[in-house]
Amino acid sequence: MAIKLILIRHGESDGNVQRKFSGFQDVDLTKKGIWQAERLAYRLKRVPVDTVYCSDLKRARHTAEIIFGDREKDIVVSPNLREINFGIWEGMTFEEIKLREGAKFTSWMENPDEKTIIPQGESLAILSERVMTEVNRILQSHKNEEEDKTIAIVCHGGAIRIILCNVLNLELKNLWYIKQKSTALNIIDYYDNRGFISLLNDTSHLEDWWESGLIEEKRDE
Repeated sequence: MAIKLILIRHGESDGNVQRKFSGFQDVDLTKKGIWQAERLAYRLKRVPVDTVYCSDLKRARHTAEIIFGDREKDIVVSPNLREINFGIWEGMTFEEIKLREGAKFTSWMENPDEKTIIPQGESLAILSERVMTEVNRILQSHKNEEEDKTIAIVCHGGAIRIILCNVLNLELKNLWYIKQKSTALNIIDYYDNRGFISLLNDTSHLEDWWESGLIEEKRDE
């Protein structure tokens, strides 16, 4: 029995636009972020999904509701799928943190020690333990079902990078080298606990060539 895991990053948020660190901080989607989620909803509308999980932060919940809210399925919310807790850096811009932390911040971004804890926040190791415990629990809960399953998880760039590093057996210090754009679509196929990445950071639903089909379909409704 195989499990297809569809991993989706939330749409553009106010924190993204302001270049602020919003880990546990509960920020809204922008108008563009809502538009991005609507485009992805159109792309996935004919893709059957058995269960939807998402982070409890509203930028992830709103994205999940736009994409899957009309499918008459419960969206299971879990705080364990949150972004990393940036602690004292929460709500600060990149420039403000650089000015405050100097080389320490540059090192954390370019060659992070996975055990270094952001004051009042988390380390990459803590984030990995939290996220992968939840993902493994989700996978295990569907493992013994008789039919193949498709599961969607809507969460955050850091959490998704952790999952991808786990599948690729990469050290956590490499996670920032994995790009994750707003509403990025990733697909992992699991067979007997082994994951195979078949799609990574795909945002083709935001490209112009999708527009004609979307307009034509709305005209037919």
